[in-house]
Amino acid sequence: MQQQEINHALKNPFQPILKKVLKVDEELERLSSETFYNPFDVLYLGMEATDEDIKKMFNSFSKLLHPDKCQDPRAKDCWQIVDQAYKTLMESEKRKVYIRIMREAREKTEFERLRENKRREKTGVAPLPPDTFESDFQKQCKNLFSEIEDRKQHLMRLESSQKRYKLDEYERRKMLEQYKVLTEEEWEKTRDDRVNKWREFNNKKTAIGTKQSNKGIRPPTENIEARPSEMPTKKGDFKNIKLD
Repeated sequence: MQQQEINHALKNPFQPILKKVLKVDEELERLSSETFYNPFDVLYLGMEATDEDIKKMFNSFSKLLHPDKCQDPRAKDCWQIVDQAYKTLMESEKRKVYIRIMREAREKTEFERLRENKRREKTGVAPLPPDTFESDFQKQCKNLFSEIEDRKQHLMRLESSQKRYKLDEYERRKMLEQYKVLTEEEWEKTRDDRVNKWREFNNKKTAIGTKQSNKGIRPPTENIEARPSEMPTKKGDFKNIKLD
């Protein structure tokens, strides 16, 4: 709300410095209670701010919130937010990215307000007040930066998940390689024992087929069954059967 009230009072919403008077308590409360995705918002700067404007606001914050000058326990964390915003904006390439997003937000704000005013004109309703443009612009900026941050966090989670998968796969392969090495070592250690057992088995197999090994083996005796010389052809012929 504080940022919106300040912006509403501005005659030129795109001037480089949006607030020139800073108060320690207000800034400590603002920086410690809000989440900032746009470094321009941290330093009360518009997208047209120059390097000189950025340094000027940074020095103003430094006089108020630097831990060496401010004894409030929140000062350290608040100063880190200010310092990070300053470093980001002083890198021209990063600053261009934020400016491009803010320009996109301004274009969307202009388009939506124009569409809303046309709708109001058709229904006989008064157009949107001009002094609400900046508040709409700030809302659009926050929405865009919030969406970008959400996508960024999502990509980071995906990247972290992929790294974790690769790490798990690496550990799995490493374990398999270690198991393979241990198995091969165990196989080599028992090689002599396996060779000796195989030789003993072959020797026993060879010994079974020799004559010496067959001495104790005797074939079964055959009992020759007595058979009749002539088979009976009639019922009474069984009495006259002669055995050989």
